Amino acid sequence: MSIPQREISVVTTMGRTYSGMIDIPNENLRTTDLLNSANLFWRDPNEKCLNDAILLYDVKLLLDESAIYKKFDKVQIRIPEIIFFFDEFETLGNSIEKDRAHSIKEKTGEKSQVVNIITPIIANSFYDISGTFYGHFKKKTNDKFIPLINATVAEIHKTSGKWQKKGVTLPCKFLGISSGQIESLSIGSD
Repeated sequence: MSIPQREISVVTTMGRTYSGMIDIPNENLRTTDLLNSANLFWRDPNEKCLNDAILLYDVKLLLDESAIYKKFDKVQIRIPEIIFFFDEFETLGNSIEKDRAHSIKEKTGEKSQVVNIITPIIANSFYDISGTFYGHFKKKTNDKFIPLINATVAEIHKTSGKWQKKGVTLPCKFLGISSGQIESLSIGSD
């Protein structure tokens, strides 16, 4: 039996981007739900060397979003080291999930809100991330990763004593940000 996989890109606290395939137990499962799970799915749990890691296959370690520094057959990445991730989906979920989310939104009266997040400075850089989320942000911070749609990301880095801003290209407008990598945030209405 073949295990489904999904392409995912992960940006770590050391400023590295890993792009590869992650095993998923169900093709309808969102990547955010997979990474927020208390029991991460591993095809072969005996391969697990780190208790708090995900396993990627056919991995490229990227420099500047596109230049490949190195390739790996497999890489384990510690979840606490992930600042944010994005996957190949252009939207959140399939049509059934969207219908369910719409009915829940109608019942609870949830509104979309815009959040601007600043990450901690690591190695002379930090990220300025903006996006839209649904629900109560305080409740979502109990999860490891918070899903944002219509996301934009800028890396702010210091070079030769001057701060510079560089946009980060996302293949779609979705990302999951680690709730443990939020230094500050501002919430507004959509």
